[in-house]
Amino acid sequence: FFFFNDTATTEIYTEQIVGSVRCVQETDTQFGGSRLFGAAFIYAGYDTTHGFQLYNSDPSGNYAGWKATAIGTNSIAANSFLKDEYQEDINLDQGLDLVVKSLSKTLDTSSPSADKIELLVLQLDENKQVKARFLNEKEITELLKRNNILKEKVAE
Repeated sequence: FFFFNDTATTEIYTEQIVGSVRCVQETDTQFGGSRLFGAAFIYAGYDTTHGFQLYNSDPSGNYAGWKATAIGTNSIAANSFLKDEYQEDINLDQGLDLVVKSLSKTLDTSSPSADKIELLVLQLDENKQVKARFLNEKEITELLKRNNILKEKVAE
């Protein structure tokens, strides 16, 4: 099993890590029906052979790879939206727009706001090293405004 601060001497493929976690999830269901994790996971990763990858696994340990996916409440509607709107040649800004549009259609709120949303961007830096970065509240607010999801409050 791998830990976040382990250094590997050879490249570890994203699917290998997903498979390792999945085995723990699946094995745990064999003992008294307990589900140690009790939640679905989304994994994002990068390796030089397959590039950027996206997987999800459910509490039973089943997993699958996707171009775009959602889990949790309203995931059926979100995945339907992603299936219709996702395009293969999407860039980062278009991908972020797609994500917030999907969230706006499926969140259980009529007024999505940056304090209710967390977005992580996984990308390569100038040295071809993988970097993960959470968008800050200001960036998410601008993203919501750009997609006409967050309306300016009118002064009373």
